[in-house]
Amino acid sequence: MTMSKKAKFRVAITVVLLILLFLYHLSPYKLEFLGHYNKIWAHRANSTEKLHSALQYFRGVELDLIYDAEGDFLDINHSTSESIGLKFEDYFDTLDKTQHPLLWLDIKNLNKDTAGDILDKLLRIFGKRNYPLQNILIETRYAEALPIFTKEGFKTSYYLPYDLRKRDEDKLQIVIRKIEKILKEQPNIGISTNHKDYRIIKEHFPNRIKYIWVLVPILNIDFFTTKEILNDEKVEVVLVNYNALKGNR
Repeated sequence: MTMSKKAKFRVAITVVLLILLFLYHLSPYKLEFLGHYNKIWAHRANSTEKLHSALQYFRGVELDLIYDAEGDFLDINHSTSESIGLKFEDYFDTLDKTQHPLLWLDIKNLNKDTAGDILDKLLRIFGKRNYPLQNILIETRYAEALPIFTKEGFKTSYYLPYDLRKRDEDKLQIVIRKIEKILKEQPNIGISTNHKDYRIIKEHFPNRIKYIWVLVPILNIDFFTTKEILNDEKVEVVLVNYNALKGNR
């Protein structure tokens, strides 16, 4: 049975729409970002190829680091991925000396025990170029590690516990009190979390600087939440998915 012209037309339209949707997903430019591109940074630029590709479109990038104490180096790698042996020094050296992009460093094993060594390492790397430390955001789940970085002039952020929205009221209040205590002790740090917890942290910490990631699938079903986040003056950075032609990892 042959397909009718009308059916063929519907199939063709569907294919075209799917292709356009996929291309839109790959594009760094989105309708929900309009008016706020200065806040949009690329998520997980864990290769030099992705770094340079992303900086064509974004003011800043986020990358994952793991400190190797034995070798005294920062490995650019997410804890869920296999290392490719890319040291932060080598990654950083691929930037032109006149470039001072904004960098969000998610240091997976930054804690009170490793903080001193990591700080010394970063100060040596950035000091060679007189790189402005206010262009660097240091993030960790272990807030007790942040004071020495804040004191040196880095921007700092406490990576909040996961999935606040899924906790019952009693458990949520326990976590909120813990966060409040940390923020009272460190009034100059920001907080960072997934966009799905945004409304909770906005309610409890309306005046705190926020760093949010909006990592959505091919279609952003949280379009209006994204707009609300970008319109918030206390949100300094929003991380988004970015797919480079090479170097996605």
